[in-house]
Amino acid sequence: MKKLKKFLSQFMLIACLSTFIAPNAEVLPNLSIVSTAQAAAYSKETINDVQEALNYAGYNCGTPDGVVGKNTKTAIRKYQKAKGLKVTGAVNNTLIKSLGVTVHKKTSSRTARTEATVYITRTGSKYHRAGCRYLRQSQIAISLSEAKKYYDPCSVCNP
Repeated sequence: MKKLKKFLSQFMLIACLSTFIAPNAEVLPNLSIVSTAQAAAYSKETINDVQEALNYAGYNCGTPDGVVGKNTKTAIRKYQKAKGLKVTGAVNNTLIKSLGVTVHKKTSSRTARTEATVYITRTGSKYHRAGCRYLRQSQIAISLSEAKKYYDPCSVCNP
């Protein structure tokens, strides 16, 4: 019983002190989730074209892969600042228009659900199942039909 009383008194003390120390503290939004949600509105082809346009304009965002990663966000911020646009670090209509990129139609979610997904690595020439040991360093999701066009199947996981 003493331990419970001691625990409750310590808990109440911490709760009271935290309200006095930072009564108006605000929770900051998770910026990566916000930018990912914004980028999810565009197809991989559109994001890939944005990356190519940024690289061509001299803002290095790495190899165009259709995924908005750290390098792409940094390149977008630099481009937006240089062009006097609102600096968000995210793919949006203003950025797309400024770069002169054509927006590609996003595939329907119904189509995406029925088609199998396999994975490729950034540097590899084969496609793999989820969990394959060759996907330790990187894995990029791709549809099985697209993978069959450009890549060979992995001989270890046999997708």
